[in-house]
Amino acid sequence: MSAAPRDQEALDIAASRTFVDAYVVSLDIDLQTRRLTVRVYGSLRADGATYVATLTFFGASVLTLENAGGTFPHSVRITAFRFHYPLGEDEGTAHIRGRSAWTLSWNFDGFAYEEHAAVLASLADELQL
Repeated sequence: MSAAPRDQEALDIAASRTFVDAYVVSLDIDLQTRRLTVRVYGSLRADGATYVATLTFFGASVLTLENAGGTFPHSVRITAFRFHYPLGEDEGTAHIRGRSAWTLSWNFDGFAYEEHAAVLASLADELQL
């Protein structure tokens, strides 16, 4: 079994974005459904505009946070965000590395991606500022 066509389409879209220098806005874990949702904010496309993206990983497992310097969640700037779902495999892997020496990694068996332009009013509403 490998990624469903809709998962692969979402993975392809997300892979075309750059998450370097974006920020983790929220990290939600639903233990009952094994769903991990990561929201990021930053210049994700080549057009230089700012976006908010929601990456939802279904069937999340083997979640690991390495935070030796104690900088997460105080520093949430991203230096790398990689995800991979090999053809013919049952699970994919995801890995986020932060600028201040923290890493978050996990496995998943489904994926969804959503993004929209971040304007100040909508960002304030979404972050409940």
